[in-house]
Amino acid sequence: MQSRSLILLASATVVLVAIAIVVLASGDRGISRAAPGQPAFPALAAKLGDIASVTVSREGTTMTFIRDGDSWLVAEKGNYPANAAKVSQIVRAMADLTLVEPKTQNPDLYPRLEVEDPGNGKSALVAVKDKSGGELAEAIVGKRRYDRLGAGNDGVYLRKPREAQSWLARGTLDPSGDPASWLDRQIIDISEKKIAKVTLTQPDGTKLIISRPAPEAKFAAEDAPADAKFKSEATTSGPSTALETFDLDDVKSAAELPVPDKDVVSASFTTFDGLTVDLRLMERDKADWVAISATGSGLAEAEAKKIEGKVSHWTYAIPAYKANLLKTKLADLVEPPKGS
Repeated sequence: MQSRSLILLASATVVLVAIAIVVLASGDRGISRAAPGQPAFPALAAKLGDIASVTVSREGTTMTFIRDGDSWLVAEKGNYPANAAKVSQIVRAMADLTLVEPKTQNPDLYPRLEVEDPGNGKSALVAVKDKSGGELAEAIVGKRRYDRLGAGNDGVYLRKPREAQSWLARGTLDPSGDPASWLDRQIIDISEKKIAKVTLTQPDGTKLIISRPAPEAKFAAEDAPADAKFKSEATTSGPSTALETFDLDDVKSAAELPVPDKDVVSASFTTFDGLTVDLRLMERDKADWVAISATGSGLAEAEAKKIEGKVSHWTYAIPAYKANLLKTKLADLVEPPKGS
């Protein structure tokens, strides 16, 4: 009886060894040969200089970042500048990921870790490629696991495409965020303190001009009725703040979405040092879009050229509150007549 058991055990061992040999020889990508404690992408750290593109696909949106020296450009946005810090963080995080613990191989359980195939849930696909298009690293990135003890052990669940094995990895890889967060959002930033005059012209020709003679003076509305009672100093000066932290919500090339010269809101901002920034605002697809140009003289000539070089090829979607400042009319600044 004992010898029969030994024979059966030996036979089972032979069968298992044979299966293992077949699997290894066939290169079955459904079985991961990585081990806990190893880098998720061992070769990536030594090839950071070879990276030419990073692609992030998440919830139906794909952003492809093309390397341009020390900068990154967004292919889907006509090569508009990307948020370089965010893209670089993704690259470094991919190189630093360390496998901690194997998790499920069951596709039915992938959604719990958000590592299901891209397009079917909350997962994100991150692909890093070299100049020839060769794959340097690729991962289906899932739910983050935060370090509640503050020991610097944040983690993330991931799975390599075409592999069944999912993993908990140590690292801070975070490919989340709306499309605008991946762009270099700042268009222009001119402090209200520099503004001497603002002229706002509505599509019907109605014009509002606010100005002041010196930086320390208060803004006043030109051509206002003598008996007009203004709501407040802050309300009157409000339009002068429009170019402070003037950030985009989206961007298209000017060729794709031109803003006409007529039947739009026109805004002109003049600074005390001779810079003039002009904007044309229109509504399209429930968003506010602007085209921008700049001119300057004297000390402001160089700044104007810098702004013009940055904005001349683009049309920007801007936040509604910024658009509303550009749409300000005299009636918005004064108290309504009593009894109205």
